[in-house]
Amino acid sequence: MSTRNLTMVVNRKYSSEFEEGFALNPQKVADNSFVNMFLHHDGYPEWQGVQLANWVLANNYQDGSRIAAKMVHDHYYDSCYLYPEPDQIDHQYTYIVWTGKKDIWISCYDQYNSKCIFVLTPEKIISKYVDQKDPMDYTDFANNETRLGEEKLDNFKYHAKELIKELKRFTK
Repeated sequence: MSTRNLTMVVNRKYSSEFEEGFALNPQKVADNSFVNMFLHHDGYPEWQGVQLANWVLANNYQDGSRIAAKMVHDHYYDSCYLYPEPDQIDHQYTYIVWTGKKDIWISCYDQYNSKCIFVLTPEKIISKYVDQKDPMDYTDFANNETRLGEEKLDNFKYHAKELIKELKRFTK
């Protein structure tokens, strides 16, 4: 089963209108999001939370429109969609990248349980959710990798392995 998620980019000034601050229900600031990017797979904090944290560290801009455009470009793969409203698609986790100042924060809200999972800096997300004993193969955004590039590379690796298997079959 897929863990569907949606990422929004919102200027932090809009969170100051609410008592919960960055921990608010994302619906409260939906009208102020630069983008509503839906990803069908791996939305849990140990993957998408860390992916966003790594991406923000590699792309630390203050301008929300620039962040939104670059984020969609870098995270795009075949199961990525943009929606005008975040409530138009069923998803478990909503991430908000809070922009407007140099210190960008990320929040994660569980839509199914109506609760905030975290409000953290990118560094704190990485330290909390990356398993140092068995880290996942995250996208290396700092070296200009993108999700689409990964998909092509994974496809190439798969076919190369299959070809090697077939060649070995003929040499036995």
